[in-house]
Amino acid sequence: MVVIPYEDIYSRFRLKITDFKMLSMDEDLLELMCQEWLMESVSNPRFRKMFSSFTADNVKKIISFELLYPVDDASDSYFITSLLSLTMAIQWLQPQVDSILNTAPMIGGKEEKKLLDNHKYSIQRLESMKTEQKKMIRDYGYMYNSYLSKE
Repeated sequence: MVVIPYEDIYSRFRLKITDFKMLSMDEDLLELMCQEWLMESVSNPRFRKMFSSFTADNVKKIISFELLYPVDDASDSYFITSLLSLTMAIQWLQPQVDSILNTAPMIGGKEEKKLLDNHKYSIQRLESMKTEQKKMIRDYGYMYNSYLSKE
């Protein structure tokens, strides 16, 4: 069974985003928000399908898991840390994009188009991150599965 501390995932997540508001936030609030993004990330059915066992302990702040088709503990740990940090970044960006997409029609007219133009790159980044996440899960399943293994 592989164990990953939440902080390892959080630190990789912080490398993927740029949010200067987080610097001024209370540490307890920031920890709570990161934990919520992490819980949203592990609830993804595509993600959960990869494991024979998975436990997220919010008290000890660790994730324990065993992949259906493990490689080795270090590789599995790096892969899951990377995948969860990417998914947390998606969870962080999604409300910002939703806010823009929901607010722009209220403004209407050419102001709406200009507002969406300003946030076009955030919208595109969210879509590319979702695609990257799905490809990571797909590629892992393609490379490590019982059909292709020598068993």
